[in-house]
Amino acid sequence: MHIKLKTTNFNFHKTFNSGLFYFFYDSEPTRKIIIDGKPITLKFEQTGNQLIISYSEEIEKDQKTNLVNRIKYCLGIEEDLSEFYNICKKDIVLKNYFEKIKDTRVISAFSDFEALVGAIISQNNSYRNYRIQMRRVYEKLNFIRENYTEKNLCELKLGYKINYLLDLAKNFEKIKLRDIRGIGNYSINLFNIFQKRDYNYFYIDCLTEKIMRENYKIEKNFEEASIKLWGKYRGLAEAYLQRFFEVK
Repeated sequence: MHIKLKTTNFNFHKTFNSGLFYFFYDSEPTRKIIIDGKPITLKFEQTGNQLIISYSEEIEKDQKTNLVNRIKYCLGIEEDLSEFYNICKKDIVLKNYFEKIKDTRVISAFSDFEALVGAIISQNNSYRNYRIQMRRVYEKLNFIRENYTEKNLCELKLGYKINYLLDLAKNFEKIKLRDIRGIGNYSINLFNIFQKRDYNYFYIDCLTEKIMRENYKIEKNFEEASIKLWGKYRGLAEAYLQRFFEVK
């Protein structure tokens, strides 16, 4: 069973290898999702301008339509990034990475809950450890809220973040994000950039400060500088820069 999507200016395998995603956690482009309580495995492959997604179980027509729409959104297949590419070509740093950036996308999480789990686990974490921990969470709990119990989370050894994840599971969609423990400005900015695909958000962390100081010679007012440099695409520019300069 397959879904075939036409693509323009989109290279799936290049995007997958970029690491700019929450959606995938394995070394291969596969993903297990749950539809109406039924586990379904998705496998992704691109041939020419067609993205082919095979799925392991039969699903209803409306479920298939919803799945197609969700995949298009998560992969940013229909996003027009021509304006961002023009910014990259003129940027003193990004222009050197343009061939790596071109035809790639940020990949969003399959669900908002999943994205917020990722935002919490990413806190005070290296990208490498974040990926390891998210894969364990994915394999054991698969972002099903009911699975986020104290017992299950303690087995994953996530330290103080266990209480944050318990609070998220309890209060998600019941109270404002800002009122959930562990969800502050940093997490909300990450959520808006990677999940809501609103790139006019920006977050300040040690790596961003280092990049701006060492590569852009900017010592302060990073928020203001980001607007001048990248405008409404500043969150997207930051996402790429962090991947190029992070310690692997």
